[in-house]
Amino acid sequence: MQVTETVSEGLKRQLKVIVPAADLKARVEEKLGDLQAKVRLNGFRPGKVPLAHVRQLYGRSVMVEVLEQAVGETSMKALQERQERPAHQPDIKLPEDKETVERMFEGASDLEYTMSFEILPKIDLADLQTISLEKEVAEPEEDDVKKALERLMKSNVSYEAKDGEAEEGDRLTIDYKGSVDGEPFEGGAGEDAFVLIGSKRFIPGFEEGLVRSA
Repeated sequence: MQVTETVSEGLKRQLKVIVPAADLKARVEEKLGDLQAKVRLNGFRPGKVPLAHVRQLYGRSVMVEVLEQAVGETSMKALQERQERPAHQPDIKLPEDKETVERMFEGASDLEYTMSFEILPKIDLADLQTISLEKEVAEPEEDDVKKALERLMKSNVSYEAKDGEAEEGDRLTIDYKGSVDGEPFEGGAGEDAFVLIGSKRFIPGFEEGLVRSA
C-alpha cells in the first residue's frame, strides 16, 4: 500500500492510496479457492469444480468484494499510520475514468482512490498546577449598601388593613377595567391587582385618582 498526501490545508486532508494489483489478485485467488471447496454446481462433485470455472462464474463479484474490503482496511490503516483522527467519515472516491475503473475490476491494474476528510485538532492539556487565579473582590461604597438595604426593606414590607384615605406607601388591592372610547381593550382589565401608592407604575394620574376615591 502506498499513501501520498495531496492536500494539507489547515484541518483538511486528502490522501491518494494505491493498493498493488498483485495484493488484490492474491486476495481474489484465496476467496475463489474457498468458493471452489464449498460451491455446489450441477455436473460436478462437491469440491471438484475446476477453479477456472469458478473464476468465470464468480470472479467479478469476488473482485468487487475484495475491492470494498481493501478500501475499508487500507483507509483505516492509512489513518492509523498517520496518527490522525478524522472529524467525520472520510469521503472515498475512485477514479472517474470508466476504463481505469474497469481495469481495476478485471484485476489488470492497481486499486487507486482518494480519501478526503478533516482532522480533529490536537489539544494540548495544560498543567493545572501551573495556573494561578486572582479572585477579584468588589468593595461596595457605603451609599450602594444603603440603597441595597432600602430595596430589601421595601420588598419585604408587610401590610395591614386600615380605614381612611390612602397615603403614599400604602398598597391598594383593586379590580379595574380599561376602555378606549367606551370599548374594552386587551390587557386592560384585572382583578385583585396590587397598586403601591407612590410607585408611579401606572399611567399618570391613575394613582392620584385612587387616593381621591379611597
